[in-house]
Amino acid sequence: MYAQQGELLQQLATESGVNLRTCLEYRDGEMRYLYRRDDIESEGARDIARQLRELYAAEDRLADSGQLPGIGELRGSAHYFDEVLILTLPDAEDPTFGFSVSVDIGSDLTAFLDDCRETLFDEAA
Repeated sequence: MYAQQGELLQQLATESGVNLRTCLEYRDGEMRYLYRRDDIESEGARDIARQLRELYAAEDRLADSGQLPGIGELRGSAHYFDEVLILTLPDAEDPTFGFSVSVDIGSDLTAFLDDCRETLFDEAA
C-alpha cells in the first residue's frame, strides 16, 4: 500500500507542477516516508522530520479536541521556513501527514508572511 501511495504522490506532484520534496505519515509515535524525492538526503530529512514531530503532536491534540468555537475543525496547517514550506494534514482518527514542498508553491502566501514580518518585526524580507 505504501509503495502505491508513493507512486500516487509522485504522479500528483508531477501533474500538478508542485515541487514536492517529501511526504511522511506520523502514526502512534512512528513516522514513515510515503515519498522522498531522489535528491533529498534521507538521514538529514529524517532528522528534520523528527524535530517537526512536536509541531504535529500539538496539531493532533487540537484535531483530537474537535472544533474551535466559531472557526471549526483544524483541517491543515503551513509552517514556513527559509528553504521549505511544511504542510500538515492532521486528523482526530487517522495519522497526521506532513508534506514538504519548495517555498515557491506558496509564493502568494510566503510573500504575504514576509510582508507581515517586515512590518511587524522590522525585518527585511
